[in-house]
Amino acid sequence: MFTSGYAEAKQEGISIQDVSEVAMATILDYAYTGCLQTEPDQVQAVMSAARLLQINFVCGKAAEYMKDKLEVTNCADVLMYANMLADSALLEASGRYMASRFNQVVLQPAFLQLTLHLLQSLLNRDDLVTNSEDYVVRAVLRWIQFEQEERLQHLPALCRCFRRSFISSDQLAEIENKCPSIDCKLVYSDSRTQRLGQVRTEMQIFLRENYSGYNENSRRTAPCYDPSAGKRYGINMPHSLENFSVTTTPDDELYLAGGCVMSGVVRTRQKTFYQYNHLFNTWEPRCEMIAQRARCGLVYLKGYIYAIGGDREITTAEWTAERYDPSLDEWTSIPPPPQSVFSELCAVTLDDSIYVISQEGCFSFSTTDNTWSKIQNMWKPAVRPQAIVYQGCIYCMDCYNDSCGHASPYIEVYTPTNDGGYWLLTGKRSVTFDKATMMKYADTIYILILLNDRKNERQSKMFYIQYRPETESWRYLQDKGRMMVPPMTRWMDYGIGMDCVTARMTPKCLGDDFEYRIFDVCLPSDNEDESGSAFSSSESSGSEIKDDSHCEDDVSDQEDNDEDNNDNDRGSGGDSGDI
Repeated sequence: MFTSGYAEAKQEGISIQDVSEVAMATILDYAYTGCLQTEPDQVQAVMSAARLLQINFVCGKAAEYMKDKLEVTNCADVLMYANMLADSALLEASGRYMASRFNQVVLQPAFLQLTLHLLQSLLNRDDLVTNSEDYVVRAVLRWIQFEQEERLQHLPALCRCFRRSFISSDQLAEIENKCPSIDCKLVYSDSRTQRLGQVRTEMQIFLRENYSGYNENSRRTAPCYDPSAGKRYGINMPHSLENFSVTTTPDDELYLAGGCVMSGVVRTRQKTFYQYNHLFNTWEPRCEMIAQRARCGLVYLKGYIYAIGGDREITTAEWTAERYDPSLDEWTSIPPPPQSVFSELCAVTLDDSIYVISQEGCFSFSTTDNTWSKIQNMWKPAVRPQAIVYQGCIYCMDCYNDSCGHASPYIEVYTPTNDGGYWLLTGKRSVTFDKATMMKYADTIYILILLNDRKNERQSKMFYIQYRPETESWRYLQDKGRMMVPPMTRWMDYGIGMDCVTARMTPKCLGDDFEYRIFDVCLPSDNEDESGSAFSSSESSGSEIKDDSHCEDDVSDQEDNDEDNNDNDRGSGGDSGDI
């Protein structure tokens, strides 16, 4: 402009139209420093200015910045901006992100501003992460209702994006009722391909309490197992984070809170909070918690996430609790429990209440009254409690194992009542283990235990114990346990403890099982001897069973093994087994 004979070269002052002061300053800073620094609310202005001034490098960097900063609240705006600029790469990135968070995106005001063309492009995607086609239809009807007089005429065109095979009869009737003309015939898509969010399988996600044995640059994944198909996958986990807590919602959203980061020999608690993206197999940061927490009680109840405890240090006398609202991406404090807890705790939800279990005591929080109450303590308070809600009761075991290998928990069950509830012991025997975790699968509860061979750690074995509600007893499973959990003894042994979370996952989007497969690559697998039992004394494995004469009799474990061996319908490894 200044050196090629243009008219501007002869002017003392030049007015550059349609470029903001901030955008111009950002581009000038880049010209002199080689660094491009901008803010989320200015990046579109910078990119537009760079296109006008034909500075292609800045255009590309601004587009990459927007891709990295996509979130529920801005992805629809970015989509419309990318469409205006005809930037195909940015258009696809923002469209794919919208697909990954479809359920949340359609509730945003910007979704209602989409053009018909952009809406159709979104609805035609196979990778929409939504639980049902009905939800897709309801989102479109909401878009139409926003400007009904103008948009109702587009209903026939939008119907071609709906996959009729997966729409309920009630939803079809509602669409027909909104038809703009009795002469108009609605035609639907004949695609029989389910959208990605509808192709989910219930899986078990195994989470170690820490990642001992790893360096800070190691890859982090957790085992994700599909028992129905016998296939295992890997779910990516946040880098360099341990001792975090995970919870799931009824819609299979996964949230991760807190944890610790190691820096040298110093372990620092974190306020971090993440939501899992099923399409990308990544964890996206959300609003940080108010307090730094590690191994907190993290639960979902009626639209909110609760984080309880996990913020105390040895010298701290108080502990706190807070609540997260996903619709606002915001944490607020709630009343703290009535007693400080310095041991590990676990939290579960039942009806309208949250129950917190610890060695110091047990408490319940009413979300209706916003108040805490003291409930009866366990008969044998747990050092490292782990609990599962099953058939209206809370089942809890102590997963603690000291350095001497002493771990002999009874599983206790809490029944809530109007006058406070009570704990009872289940079964008549306790089990020794080196590592243990509880899991719920199908219609009952299981305990997964690891027993180490004191002489040869490569001979460590995993055993499976099933709860039988009809007799309130527990029984050892043989080959049937392999159907529920893949071989991962050494992977499990590398952590202090393990939790199991159940959620419906999308197999196509998960990673491989590399990280925990390499731990067991040298172990016997299909041909290893599983004849040992956690219920029979074994010198090599250190397993032990202890009788308690004061407990009521139930079906003995030896009888259970006999049933497994003699009854094909209920026997171990049988195709018609009761797992």
